[in-house]
Amino acid sequence: MSIFQKLPQVTVDFSTTIGTPIFDNQGKRLGVLNDVYVDFEESYPEIFAIQVKKRKNFFSIYWKDIKSFSTKEVIVKKSTKLNDGVLCRKLKDQKTNILKESYQKDRQDYPSLGKVILDKQIVDTSGKKVVRVNDIQFIKSGPFLRVTNVAVGLRSIIRRLGFEPFIDSIIKFFNKKANYLNEEALINWKFVHTIPNKNVQQNVKLNLSNDQLNEIHPADLADILEDLDSFGRNEIFNNLGDHLAAETLSEIEPDFKAQLIKEKPPKKVAEIIENLGTDEAVDILKELEEEKADEIISNLDDNEFQVDINELLEYKPNVAGGLMTTEMFTVSPQNTKYQIIEKIKKDHEEYDTIYDIFIIDEKKSLLGTCTLKHLLTQSDNDKISTFMKKKDGSMTFRPQTHWKEIAQHMSKYNMNNVPITNDKGHLLGLVTVDDVLPWLLN
Repeated sequence: MSIFQKLPQVTVDFSTTIGTPIFDNQGKRLGVLNDVYVDFEESYPEIFAIQVKKRKNFFSIYWKDIKSFSTKEVIVKKSTKLNDGVLCRKLKDQKTNILKESYQKDRQDYPSLGKVILDKQIVDTSGKKVVRVNDIQFIKSGPFLRVTNVAVGLRSIIRRLGFEPFIDSIIKFFNKKANYLNEEALINWKFVHTIPNKNVQQNVKLNLSNDQLNEIHPADLADILEDLDSFGRNEIFNNLGDHLAAETLSEIEPDFKAQLIKEKPPKKVAEIIENLGTDEAVDILKELEEEKADEIISNLDDNEFQVDINELLEYKPNVAGGLMTTEMFTVSPQNTKYQIIEKIKKDHEEYDTIYDIFIIDEKKSLLGTCTLKHLLTQSDNDKISTFMKKKDGSMTFRPQTHWKEIAQHMSKYNMNNVPITNDKGHLLGLVTVDDVLPWLLN
């Protein structure tokens, strides 16, 4: 959770450890601490090794080989081995299933904590926002240091710059009880979703799975994606399931929609937009080049959905035909209340919402409408034709009707949606308040 937490005395800030001199058991200087290594798959990972810098060379020392650790000096055991290069992760021996420590000279093989986190964008899955990490906080756990939080506030920036003692003394002079002195903007590690950058191998698993992202509302995910750089945006979006990717895509600003899907194979984009309503799918396709849009449409598995998409693409975006969705809950005039309720139970997942029920004949001509509220007040065996609101001239609109006229009608009669019919009275689609709202806000 993104909160201001009181600073416990057992914590160690990452920034205060950088540059700490490292000595062997006889007092010989080996170098300075440059970074640390953790297992990113752990919930609150322990440091299992440190990275040592001596001039332009890098070494690594396992935590088990450290005799004492403080922010003033690090002393290693007598028999400590300095490993050339930078550590690779701990790996399990397939025969014994025991963790074995290994290292490689290739510094790109397994990233250190600071390289992945410090000064990088991360997703705060609790606060549902993108933040930049200024510092990392550890807590002493026996002989180990364990990652607990990342710091994102002003205090952590001042500490990184080395001005914390000076600024603290000034603030104490004027107000010893100032909140700044006792609180810091922290994000609990379990809510940190790290985003690999181009320098970190993609096969390195970081500390969180996408399960927490799946719990974020698509509108919040859209805001997060828009705040990320292009690489981070694609990393997150490419790991979303088709349904969540579709819902998130529908919430993203137009400029970002094309960026997210222009590099994806047409087949994959088709699988995503098939999870959307026809109106939302059309909105996305209109943001793409015609050739790319045609490729995606040709890869749609649902033939009926494909036909609907092609028909809607013929309309201008600011008229009813360009706004409407073809997903409507329709029934026969002979259906009873009981039959309709059973149909809702069976097919409800096919519709975003069911506010109104549309009654059509075998030719798909609109006969009338009925609100769900009104339906529930009827007897189970009553046919909907006996209590529906019969169609009249003011109830429907044509596909060429401008959005302003529809918005005015909705406002005047307090309607959530209006049906769209052709000249013969056949029901074509439905324009909802959600379809009109973006135009009103522009």
